[in-house]
Amino acid sequence: MTEQAPQSDITRGEPLGSGPTRTRSFEHLADSGRFRMLVDGNEVAVIDYRRLPGKWNVVHTFTDPAVRGFGVASDLVQFAMDAAREQQVKIVPTCPYVQWWLTERHPEYGDLIAAA
Repeated sequence: MTEQAPQSDITRGEPLGSGPTRTRSFEHLADSGRFRMLVDGNEVAVIDYRRLPGKWNVVHTFTDPAVRGFGVASDLVQFAMDAAREQQVKIVPTCPYVQWWLTERHPEYGDLIAAA
């Protein structure tokens, strides 16, 4: 029987990205139309979008149930919205969470919403 190194437990309750072994990173996988967040190298949340001329249609978000309630989805949406602003594209918030995030929680990003 061989011993295995202890696995990182992302549900320890400490704030994401804190502690001596916690790393938190964001990636924009433009070729795949995806943003993702990693904690300690593990993918914990994703946003999928479809490219349109001058717009991104954000169609889906997912957060691993083990890390829900820690602001993971909100942090990832903010990263994606900052990328949209930097690339000067508008957002079609098809995903209900992103629609809620833009209109109810962060109206300062409302200028990114594509006109109907």
